[in-house]
Amino acid sequence: MREWQRITATEYAKPAALAEQIARKSDISVGKARELLLGAGERVRGMLGLDAAPIALVGDKVQFQNFAGLLVLARGLELEVAPKFLGDVEGWREDFFLLATLSHHGRLLDDEGLQAAAQANSDLATLIGRSLVEMYWRNHRRPLRTYRRLRRTEFAIDGDYDPEDLITPAEDGFVQEVTSFTRINPYNGVIRAAAAQLAPVVPDAETRARLERVAENLPRQRAPSRLDNRQVPSRARSWQPTYDLSLDILRGLGGAYDPRNALAPGFVMTTWQVWEHLVSIALRSGMGGKNVSIQAGHRLGVRMKGTEKSPLTVYPDALASVHEATGIRKVIIDAKYKGHVERRGAQSVSNADIYEALAFSRATAVNDVVLAYPKSADPSNPERCTVGNAVVFSNVTVEDVNIRAVELGVCGISRRDGLKKFVTALSGVI
Repeated sequence: MREWQRITATEYAKPAALAEQIARKSDISVGKARELLLGAGERVRGMLGLDAAPIALVGDKVQFQNFAGLLVLARGLELEVAPKFLGDVEGWREDFFLLATLSHHGRLLDDEGLQAAAQANSDLATLIGRSLVEMYWRNHRRPLRTYRRLRRTEFAIDGDYDPEDLITPAEDGFVQEVTSFTRINPYNGVIRAAAAQLAPVVPDAETRARLERVAENLPRQRAPSRLDNRQVPSRARSWQPTYDLSLDILRGLGGAYDPRNALAPGFVMTTWQVWEHLVSIALRSGMGGKNVSIQAGHRLGVRMKGTEKSPLTVYPDALASVHEATGIRKVIIDAKYKGHVERRGAQSVSNADIYEALAFSRATAVNDVVLAYPKSADPSNPERCTVGNAVVFSNVTVEDVNIRAVELGVCGISRRDGLKKFVTALSGVI
């Protein structure tokens, strides 16, 4: 390999001669480049649990489907795949980094107490910082303690000691080992280190001060040498989300996008799930968690298998209650990553999406359905996909059911107020 190289591609773009591009930029053959790409596809398939490899050869060219993120193909050779709704538009890496983090930690905006903060300032570090602070103080009345053998020096004998120390005690007392139910443990060490590390990079002064207070509230101890995923003790189960978020902060998810941290686990993601999580989070943030039901089951009919009956249940992504002067209006919102089609140069909704929307309507007795699609990015016209843009591109009416298909821009969502613009745009069309 001549030098460190990074190759960029876009999900669902036209098949490209990527193997030839890799061969030109490195000292490997075209055949070896294809082998590396196909091997990476198999790794992603296993990692994300996909039915088929998301990297496929179409003739001599390569196409990417159903995933985005950063992969190491070989020593000194990396492949980054941008999701179709961000494309190779300037700033897409920061945008995807924000979406990947929100997708993994949906609670960053789920909490009612964070809504105002999220809409006032949506930079990633502040969102994560406020979430960590809220999660910590919500649980602090039940401290995260574990049993641990600690070495103490004091005159009151309360633990195991060496008999010789009784004859010649130290200046401060007898050296002894005590089993203590203490806050000094690896879990609190991770949380304290995360708050201390995140505080300096948070632009919001109030959030920065609150993170520093969290760090000071926890006992001082050595920073963790290993960042292992582990389960907190069952008696402290409510601390698990706080610990998980703190781990990710220490692994590099707590600040701005940094290519050195992009190889961390979790930066390769299934794109339709990222989109679905974003829509759900935005709905709860914009309309209030109490007014939005996420993926609740609704009975559509009965399934027969021989003489056995079982309920046929459908799961719309969200069912929202919109408060209006005339009363409460119910709306079904379903996140669609793909499915609309081009007909004579105009976009339309696929029949499969229409049939699914009708099933949701019948099962819930709600006649207003919104299908939310991401607007595909176009590097030649970046304004087209800018966050805050929302366009109803199709209306379908079946008897008394009205189906609206909406495209939403995502590009620039990591910039200041970007998330707020997305939330406002989605709430506006609903």
